Amino acid sequence: MVQIPFSEEIASAAALSMVLEAASYPKPGNVHRLQDFKDTSFEHFLASALSVQSVFMKSAESSPETGPPEFGPLFYEAVFKSQFMQSGGNTHFGTLILLLPLSIAAGYICSNDEKCERNKKTGKAVILKAAEICRTTTSKDAVCFYKAYNTLSVPVQKTEKGEADYELDLTNTAAIEKIRIENIPLFDLMAMGAKRDMIAAEWVNGFEKSEKFARKLQKNKAYFEENPKKCFGSIMNSAVVYTFLELMSLYPDTFIAAKYNEETALEVQKEASKIMKKLKKSKNLKKMIPEIQKLDEKLQKERINPGSLADITAAGIFISILEGLKI
Repeated sequence: MVQIPFSEEIASAAALSMVLEAASYPKPGNVHRLQDFKDTSFEHFLASALSVQSVFMKSAESSPETGPPEFGPLFYEAVFKSQFMQSGGNTHFGTLILLLPLSIAAGYICSNDEKCERNKKTGKAVILKAAEICRTTTSKDAVCFYKAYNTLSVPVQKTEKGEADYELDLTNTAAIEKIRIENIPLFDLMAMGAKRDMIAAEWVNGFEKSEKFARKLQKNKAYFEENPKKCFGSIMNSAVVYTFLELMSLYPDTFIAAKYNEETALEVQKEASKIMKKLKKSKNLKKMIPEIQKLDEKLQKERINPGSLADITAAGIFISILEGLKI
């Protein structure tokens, strides 16, 4: 029997989670297999996911002697490679912020546990280790993050005064020098932005929403396995879309708030809540598709993209795969 190395298995799981997030449809406002953006297509997302698999391999290579690898250099490499094979711009910046600490943690946990069974216990251990990895990041990681950030066009949510905090300001070239002089760890920068950015908040709060997505996804997949007539597309597609809508109804997306304003993000959350209120009564996804598509068309037309929730979706899928989920 062929033994797959842990690093290869984890890298495949990470790439698969990115592909499944992009392919699931219809996730209102996001690219999916039947919907492209003006400058970014479904194929761009697939190319990006496959191009970073080698980085996830490196991230999962760990040993008791060397410990987990550094986040910053891996993140910079991943952002660079995600753009190398495609011309669609920013496809997975936020996703990589979440998946890389989780994959580093998974490599560390598995290298120290020969059995490393795929179950909830392993998933929880990985989440806890990932949170520790985030807390122990350094100023070197912060510099790498800044350099990666400056290669892309990513919206930044402003403060109440209408200013961008220096730690998240893509155009502030003095920020890197300030980080070096003051020796500011990346985690501290994430903590400063956590109130306005749900991806930064995942670092600070121990991947809370990513774990919540994983738990809901597994529960929903089990439901659709028992009720295939209520599916839209495959069982996995149905589970991802339903879970995405659940989180969309619970949280205003900070990517939308950064690109537009908080009012727009809250309005999108309200629209998703209306759909979920009906869905929870019957849990018949197939029957609700026309309403979901209508919201998707509206958001696509207005170019409103709940991108942060898409990033959390990929992270939640990854955690679920580590816990034994198979498509």
